[in-house]
Amino acid sequence: QVGFAHVEICGLILLSSVSITVAVQEKNPLAPCLPGPQGPPGNNGVPGHNGHNGLNGEKGEKGLKGEPGTRGPQGPPGKLGPMGPKGESGQPGPTGPQGSPGECSPRQKSAFAMKLAKNYPAPKQPIIFHQILYNDQQHFDKATGIFTCQIPGVYYFGYNVELYRNTTIIQLMKNSQAVIGSYQTTLNSYENMSGSTVLKLEKGDKVWLEVNQESNGATHTSYFLGYLIFEI
Repeated sequence: QVGFAHVEICGLILLSSVSITVAVQEKNPLAPCLPGPQGPPGNNGVPGHNGHNGLNGEKGEKGLKGEPGTRGPQGPPGKLGPMGPKGESGQPGPTGPQGSPGECSPRQKSAFAMKLAKNYPAPKQPIIFHQILYNDQQHFDKATGIFTCQIPGVYYFGYNVELYRNTTIIQLMKNSQAVIGSYQTTLNSYENMSGSTVLKLEKGDKVWLEVNQESNGATHTSYFLGYLIFEI
């Protein structure tokens, strides 16, 4: 029979396995031994050598995306960079709406129309016209037969002279210089002779009509007129 033998010797317990039955008889049991005093601590051992570096571990899984942070305060303006190259011209924009009419300064006026109303004027001097057809601005002097420019500009002048039984030469004068003239001879009938021109006048320039001979055929139904075309 297999069993264990229990033997105590001086406080030591021995266990021994046996394959047979052993009878142990304690003939002289020993008195229990008292434990001795605790010995002093032993010295520290020598530190061991560093171990080899471990192998790299497997790559960890990708972490979760963090929450976006709050926007920081705006920084100060940066320095002005260099001017870039000129860009290409863009396409023309659409036509804008029509604007309101602008205010124009009132146009100045100057005009006259005179009728001779008397036969055969005196020669080599401004013809005196006795009947006023239009002279609202009073730029034509009826007493002298002279138009004096008050508004610098371009003017139209014209005349129509009815002739009877004579040779007549009539001239349009500007500041004592002949500008245009007409010549005609009539016998025993009435005929008309006319002329017209456009003149650029400065303020103070003078314009008139005159005949150049004593015997002339200008009758009372002759006319002289002029008006401002545009200012300059």
